[in-house]
Amino acid sequence: MTGNISTIETFMLRSILIATGFVFMVGCSSHQAQELGLGGGQVNGYAQNMTNAQLCSIYLKERASNQTRAAIASEWSRRKLSRAYCKEKANEWYLTKFAKWLTLQESEKK
Repeated sequence: MTGNISTIETFMLRSILIATGFVFMVGCSSHQAQELGLGGGQVNGYAQNMTNAQLCSIYLKERASNQTRAAIASEWSRRKLSRAYCKEKANEWYLTKFAKWLTLQESEKK
């Protein structure tokens, strides 16, 4: 009987931890996640194939890359990125990003 209780307790604890982790990740921004060490490591790939968020973090020296500073700066200029844009996107909550993505998907279907 005690074996069943500990299994149930283990399941409940895991469920609570997963739910807490989900709420934590949805309720924070990429800047906050990076401050906690969850932002990711080095970005490997061509600058043309990087997302704006990756370019921003490399250009602002928050992450490392295997690309040269010239390649990153060139792509940064080509996309007309700015520090203000990068800061705004880094401070946007993941939940907001998901809602914008979902809205975009729905509007494309119509």
